[in-house]
Amino acid sequence: MEDRSTNLWVSAEYWSFTIGDELNDKYRLDVAGYSGDAGDGLNYEGDWDGDGNFGIFNHNGMKFTTQDQDNDPATGNCAPDRGGGWWYNSCFWACLTCAEAESEWSPQYDPVNSRMMIKPQ
Repeated sequence: MEDRSTNLWVSAEYWSFTIGDELNDKYRLDVAGYSGDAGDGLNYEGDWDGDGNFGIFNHNGMKFTTQDQDNDPATGNCAPDRGGGWWYNSCFWACLTCAEAESEWSPQYDPVNSRMMIKPQ
């Protein structure tokens, strides 16, 4: 992804990236094996800034939410407020498909461009 403030490209790669089926899993995300220099925005289990909210930043295991399918555990549907579908947990921390003003990847990056690529194993 390209960061808005620095115009530099950073990457987050996952050794395992799987998406469940629609009927049983609502396109649930499962990721593991992070490497890169962007930070593990999909699989962060700690709290942020000592706020005590452990786990709400973790998108791993979340179901895909869209404006017409609220599958996230947050109160209300995250997709309309963020302007795009994603594997939301608490409506923030990582979202590459969100509206420009709402797009983010962990606390340090504000993506202006991004791409997701899947390589078959």
